[in-house]
Amino acid sequence: MGLAQLIYTSTCTDAMTPTMAYQVSSQSVSVCEGLGLTGRVFANNQQALAITEGPTDLVRQYFEAVSADVLVESTLLHYDRPIETREFSDYSVWLNLGQEFSFSDKVCRLTEQSVAEALPAYPSAKLRIMAIAYLHGDMLAIA
Repeated sequence: MGLAQLIYTSTCTDAMTPTMAYQVSSQSVSVCEGLGLTGRVFANNQQALAITEGPTDLVRQYFEAVSADVLVESTLLHYDRPIETREFSDYSVWLNLGQEFSFSDKVCRLTEQSVAEALPAYPSAKLRIMAIAYLHGDMLAIA
């Protein structure tokens, strides 16, 4: 089975609070690590940019599970592409929630400064374009 990278955005329902977003993010890290998926999620409590990598079938199943979540209003798949090697060595979620949480090395604070830390040193063109397009002032502002 080959590897795939999916890049997608999602919007959460108004029911998603910052506390819920933090809890869901912590759970997402556990699930993805258990499945052997790598990537990044950049989110506030209303919207997210996700890059998920791993075995093709698992990555697609994970995307379908996210899309079916009752707290997710919509998802938009931007890229589903085969990859030779992963761009990320691990999976982590970077959050801009406007509240203090016990951030860690896997559930991290998202700021203008931390974006560079979260991305690979030499991201692929598709990843770089999506990050530039999505990680702008609105995303980094509290929704």
